[in-house]
Amino acid sequence: MRGARAALVVVLLLGVAGIAAAGQMTLTRSGDLHRVAQVDGALMVTSVFADGTVDEVMVPQSAAAVPSSLQVGVDEASGTLYVLWQRKTGMNAKLRFAAFVDGTWFGPTVIAGGDGTAAFNPQMLLHRAKTTITEPAVEGEDPVVTELATTFVLLAWWSQTSEEDPGVARYASVPIGEDGLPRFEDMGSEILSDLLPYGYACFDLAATDNLKHPKLFLDPQSGNPYVFATDLDYCVFHILELRPEVEVIDDGFNKRRRHVVVLRSGPRIALRKSLPLSTAKLEVGSGLRLIMHWDRDSEEKALLQYLELDAEGVSETKTLTLGEHLNHEQAVELIRGLTR
Repeated sequence: MRGARAALVVVLLLGVAGIAAAGQMTLTRSGDLHRVAQVDGALMVTSVFADGTVDEVMVPQSAAAVPSSLQVGVDEASGTLYVLWQRKTGMNAKLRFAAFVDGTWFGPTVIAGGDGTAAFNPQMLLHRAKTTITEPAVEGEDPVVTELATTFVLLAWWSQTSEEDPGVARYASVPIGEDGLPRFEDMGSEILSDLLPYGYACFDLAATDNLKHPKLFLDPQSGNPYVFATDLDYCVFHILELRPEVEVIDDGFNKRRRHVVVLRSGPRIALRKSLPLSTAKLEVGSGLRLIMHWDRDSEEKALLQYLELDAEGVSETKTLTLGEHLNHEQAVELIRGLTR
């Protein structure tokens, strides 16, 4: 958000592959905290920098944003800040994206919805892919080693074509240029359920609004991002790997390389339609072990509920009672320990 600060980020992080999950708040490795919130009917980003200074900037054309949809993220290689949100509800819902580069807003751009479809419940993840390439040695010379690095904005959302359509989860990846601007001309969205080889048809899924929330997360072992989404036609949750790979482009005169994100099939898990995906959090451990947890209040006490998801299905729901001897942060840390 400041030229000098952005330059420092580049010096510190050049060549470091990384990932930053978006939400209403995000924290960079350099200690800068960014938060997006609705203020007087528009969106405002508040940035608290590691040196204690604070900046506030209004996002242009951000009226009618759905508060639960707000996402903010930072590309630490360029210092660019990104905001994603859902505008309006029902069949008028669409997703808008804006970038803040060196004090100037670019966008917002409509990235889904508004084309006869409605787009809901966005998720955003920033991932920096890095690949070291070694060229074959020419006789008498050392091999040439180069590094290819690309930041991607990874996106997931729920799409419907009508009020009667139950809808599908969609995914897209957008490469970021060295100037920090997203290259939307290279964006193409995928229906995630189309990537599955088979499934089991199911019925009676009328109460499914809570399942229309795809989630993006990072595998701590491979470093690759994944998407977790519901397939309502076949009653499964599916997990797909978003693996960055190098593609060689030959235009007839020379060859150049670029990163692309390849989707690979992963586990399929039996669906339980009562799961509250709209509020649940995913904890990820070794071997892609997933535990989902969410808050639930009873009349007398606050509860944290959780269950495990794997290829065998969904485990029984377990409950931790919060109180004087176990607060929320302690309970979440205990659940995270189950994934290790």
